[in-house]
Amino acid sequence: MFVYILSLSISICILISHNANGEDFQLPINRAVEINHPIEFHYPHFVQPIKFSNHGLRCFIKHVYNIPDYGTDFLPNNFFHMVQFLERRTDQTRSYYQSVFRMFGNKLKQSMYINPYAYSEMLDEVTPLLKNACSLQKVPVFTQLQKEISSTMYDAMLNKFDYLKLDPDGYFKDLSQDIISRINSTHELSADASVEELRKSLMVFFEMTVNKLIWNPNEYEHAWRNVKLLSSQLTKLHEQDIFSDQDDLNDLFITLLERFCLFLDLSFGEIPLDFYTQLRHDIGAKNLFLLELEQEQFIETKAQRLERAITVAEAKTRAYHQGIIVS
Repeated sequence: MFVYILSLSISICILISHNANGEDFQLPINRAVEINHPIEFHYPHFVQPIKFSNHGLRCFIKHVYNIPDYGTDFLPNNFFHMVQFLERRTDQTRSYYQSVFRMFGNKLKQSMYINPYAYSEMLDEVTPLLKNACSLQKVPVFTQLQKEISSTMYDAMLNKFDYLKLDPDGYFKDLSQDIISRINSTHELSADASVEELRKSLMVFFEMTVNKLIWNPNEYEHAWRNVKLLSSQLTKLHEQDIFSDQDDLNDLFITLLERFCLFLDLSFGEIPLDFYTQLRHDIGAKNLFLLELEQEQFIETKAQRLERAITVAEAKTRAYHQGIIVS
């Protein structure tokens, strides 16, 4: 029993300390460099926007991305740089979006938690960008080749006709080299990731990151409102056809709900009894898509899972107030 209580106490301390870090580092995404923060910026260079030049990108990787504290403390509370990469150009390939989510997803594996309020801001920012990426249509490769070759030959005739008359051999040599360059460029485009490949990468990212969300025990009402907001934002990913399979959305719902159930289990000493009544009221209202979306029969529903977590946490809260257990 002592070991169990000790482990709960440590978990509560982690919840509180992580939220404190979140308050220190969670900066509005589009105003990151304007904040005058109480912590006086432990890492002031982390909040600087990326300069998209060869030198600027090398500096970002070396002096920001590769710094251990960036992955463990800053990035979980601020997705400014990831959004900046995604917003760099609106005509990027799907492979580019894949690489960005893989890059920052791998860095987030170093963190024990993710700030749910920063995560919500990030979802608002990336959803329209992902909608564009998932709606890009591949042009058949032969159509691309024909278009590129015709364009190259037309430009050459229009701009280098005098060169053709003076030096036909040189003209056609240069023209053939231009055509080869355009073909190589077209081949790179044809090798772009498919929509389904991008969706698979996104699912890996969102599943991993949702499974790291954590809330402050002292802010239980804000936590539940945040859960409902996140479920709406995840639903929007499905509505925008970023996730075409409703099973994927349901998987994310289950992960989100399990994180909140863990929060209830660890925070019973901070939660008042009337909060459990509020949760049960929301369950009974049956207007939360988070709890209503179900895919399998005969399996415990998400509403039943939440009710079970509430029952256990409420019993712990009563025992805590009676001095039977400590938090």
